[in-house]
Amino acid sequence: MSIYPVNKFKSSIYPSISISASSPTVIWDDAEVDGVNSYGLVTSLTCSNKTTTPRKYSLILEKNTTSGTNSSYILYEVTIPANTSFEVIQGNKFILKDGDRLKAYSDAEAGTTSGVVDVTISYVVHIPPSTP
Repeated sequence: MSIYPVNKFKSSIYPSISISASSPTVIWDDAEVDGVNSYGLVTSLTCSNKTTTPRKYSLILEKNTTSGTNSSYILYEVTIPANTSFEVIQGNKFILKDGDRLKAYSDAEAGTTSGVVDVTISYVVHIPPSTP
């Protein structure tokens, strides 16, 4: 516990994300974001296409509410050119609260059953000061 607010800088990598819209890869769900005053601030989100053909990428924001879970596409089937990366956040930020999750999936390369898009995410977790 701290009497001062704490900001933890973090990053995660997700090689070969899911190719299934029905079971996308969870790329953000931080357990340290707990309660009404803590939050996560996504500062960077990059997707890399490791193939010689364009790939489609989708990003979903899932929010928990008092009436259940609501989901919305942030990106839907955005084409990432062959052998390139796509920076999802350029000057904007995502603020994520307790129970929020980011999920991602891509299409499959012909003749394969594994993902070919990597995702790298960087974020800050803000933890408010503890009350003495």
